Amino acid sequence: MELANISISKCEIEFIPGSKPYRGKPIAIRKEGAEQTGKLTTFRVTSSDELNLIVGLIEWPDAEPEVTPIDMISGLQKHNELVNRGRMSIKTSHDGKWLVVLSVMKYNPTKQYFTLHGGVLEDIDAYLGHSLKEIMLGSGALRFGTRGEIDADTSRTANQLAVVIEPGDIEALAIAYTVTRPLAVINDYGLDI
Repeated sequence: MELANISISKCEIEFIPGSKPYRGKPIAIRKEGAEQTGKLTTFRVTSSDELNLIVGLIEWPDAEPEVTPIDMISGLQKHNELVNRGRMSIKTSHDGKWLVVLSVMKYNPTKQYFTLHGGVLEDIDAYLGHSLKEIMLGSGALRFGTRGEIDADTSRTANQLAVVIEPGDIEALAIAYTVTRPLAVINDYGLDI
C-alpha cells in the first residue's frame, strides 16, 4: 500500500515505496557492536527553507529499530545538525508495541548548535501551531503522553514525552521525526529562550 504525502507545518513528507537492505552499526550498540544488515524503509522531508533530507527507519535483526538521516541532499548550514545529532531510537513498550521518546532538537547557546533535549509539549505545540497529541493520535498512534502515563514507567525516564505506535508504522514515525527534528531546527527552537 502506497502512503500519501503529508504536509505538516513548513514540511512535506514523501514516503518512498519499498524497503531494501541497509548495512551499518545500530545506534544502541555503536561502540561495541558489529555491523549488521537491517531493513531500510525511507521517507523524504522537504521544507520551504531548502531542506531536502532522506530519512530511514532501520529495523535491525539484533538491536532496537531506529530512525536515522540517510542522505542530506540540500539544506541550510543549521540543517547539518539533523545529520549529526538527529537519530531517533525506538524502544519496546510493555505490551510489545514501539515506544518512541519525543526528544527535540533545541538550540544550545553554550555549544552554539542544536542538540537533543527532552520534549516539552507546550513548546512543540507552539512552534508546530497545532496539537502534536491530536496529530499523532489522528495518524495512528496508540498512546501519547509521558512514559509513566503510557507505558507504566516508574524509572527516572518516567516523565519523558513519548508515543506508542504499532511496530513498523512508518507514517507515525515520520510525523514524530519531522516535528521533533526538522521542524524544531527550521523554527530555530531554543534561539528565542
